[in-house]
Amino acid sequence: MTLTLISIGLTDHNDMSQRALQAAQECDTLYAELYTMILDTDAQRLTEALGKHVQELPRGRLEEDSPTLIKEAQHTNIGILVGGDALTATTHISLLLEAAKKGVKTRVIHGSSILTAVAETGLSPYKFGRTVTLPLPGKAPPDTVLTTLRENREHGLHTLILLDLDTANQKAHTINSAIRILLDADQPETYNGDTLTVGVARLGWKNQEIKADSAGNFAGHDFGDPPHALIVPGRLHFHETEALKTLADCPDEALEGHKPVGELDRLIEKYSEGCRRVIRELDPKDLPRPVTLEDVKALTGHAANYLDDGEYYQTERKATALASVSYAEGILDALRLLGLVEFEW
Repeated sequence: MTLTLISIGLTDHNDMSQRALQAAQECDTLYAELYTMILDTDAQRLTEALGKHVQELPRGRLEEDSPTLIKEAQHTNIGILVGGDALTATTHISLLLEAAKKGVKTRVIHGSSILTAVAETGLSPYKFGRTVTLPLPGKAPPDTVLTTLRENREHGLHTLILLDLDTANQKAHTINSAIRILLDADQPETYNGDTLTVGVARLGWKNQEIKADSAGNFAGHDFGDPPHALIVPGRLHFHETEALKTLADCPDEALEGHKPVGELDRLIEKYSEGCRRVIRELDPKDLPRPVTLEDVKALTGHAANYLDDGEYYQTERKATALASVSYAEGILDALRLLGLVEFEW
């Protein structure tokens, strides 16, 4: 007996491969998990299309009642229809692992997924970094999204931001609501009105839409019904630039203003420029000048404060943490080179 995860694809049963249709026909019982993404179908229409009864799984059934499904699969062939590709949600991986532990044979029929469909924007799928989901309001702040944006930008990578939904209560983020949340987070160094953003709506559907522009210019644009998603590009190859202009109607000014700089590069440029300016303009004082013990303690106190900053930023902003530690080392080195303290690194 087998538990089979069957991918529906991005839209409806018409996206199912011949292998998926055959696998569904071979199952004794068919379930449908329809709450992790928005599809242009439901259990009834899937039943009509497949000619076999399809029972919709309520939200949480796979997580909370997976032992029941696995026990059922020990005696009969179970098929679970899943939107997109069956393994894009961690819940489904967990189900396979639990089934394997119980000695239940498993099978996966793959299908189209948002993770590959985003290539229709013209952005290379090889240049996407970590994918992240923006929670619905009230569930969690956008901190993880902003952190992911910073981390991907550090390496010049594109960021796919999936938008949370609640199918039971018919709630879903839109491109505009998601952009507003990111802007309201007030982290302009990470995301602001000038940030090049690509909005994709209903990818794979007949009425799909792809639009690229600066974030602040999306406010008056209606993308229609979900599902929606956002992409924040990293460094662009000239082919990607041309694709965004041609396939996503991106204005030239939005592309000209797109200069993604990682935090490390930003800090290097900022502090290098500051140091060179000081070297050019510094005004040496008359020497010798007495240095008191209190002066030395004040400087070591500054070094300790920078170390505290480094520990504070280490989790979320590693580049800033490294810069803070470097400040501390510089102060201590200056004290040692002036012969005011003795120590060894």
